Amino acid sequence: MGGVWHRETISWLIAAAAFPAACAAIGTFGPVALWHMLLALGVAIVWQLIFLWARAQPVSPIALVTAISIGVLAPGDFSPWQIILAVSFGAVIGEQIFGGWGRNIINAAVASLAFLYFAFPQTLVAGGGHLLALSVIPGALLLVATGIVSWQIVVSAILGVALASFALGQDPTIIAAQGSMVFGLVFLVCDPVTSSATRPGRWVYGLLAGGLLALFGWTDTGFDGPQAVVFATLVASLFAPLVDAAAISVASRFRRSRNG
Repeated sequence: MGGVWHRETISWLIAAAAFPAACAAIGTFGPVALWHMLLALGVAIVWQLIFLWARAQPVSPIALVTAISIGVLAPGDFSPWQIILAVSFGAVIGEQIFGGWGRNIINAAVASLAFLYFAFPQTLVAGGGHLLALSVIPGALLLVATGIVSWQIVVSAILGVALASFALGQDPTIIAAQGSMVFGLVFLVCDPVTSSATRPGRWVYGLLAGGLLALFGWTDTGFDGPQAVVFATLVASLFAPLVDAAAISVASRFRRSRNG
């Protein structure tokens, strides 16, 4: 991407958009959120230096977004070695082996958090509240206004959550009050790299992610936000290339049939 809109500029804007949520998470969860962010940031930067030094590339500020995501979505009683192991897995397997951010198919934070939730399911993770949810809105507006985040994905994901919740007999407005869900929707589901790129594909991808979020999240005791948004994003991201390929194929066939 030429001009001002290159990879570093976009990643700086995403990091700036996530900063209010980082502050809200620290205010909501306390020092543990800040500690997890700093630890995750250090680990992510170390792995960037190891891989990017060999490629003669600068360190990407996207590590800030990964760190903030860990602090927001994993504020539980995780030990330092668990955070280090999870972020190492996410940074290497989710991002660096593909050539760094911008070329990956799975968000590094999603890979890290999925590792944490799978490997250490006994640790309880809080979902945050209204303060965290509201803190995401300014950053979301910035990202949509600059075109970094697709409004089609935002709208279709919300629609998917609502439709799936109604189908399950649940109230979708409860989900909107969970800060982790709102944060994950904007910064994980709508990741401009790992989400669908075609216009029709964005609608399908958003509906898929939103539907899975509601399906994974609703339990007998309420809504389990952090795990739901992470695993919904993971599955939707894996299907994103297939969704785009199908959208391109359908559009190509339509053009051929229209042109005779």
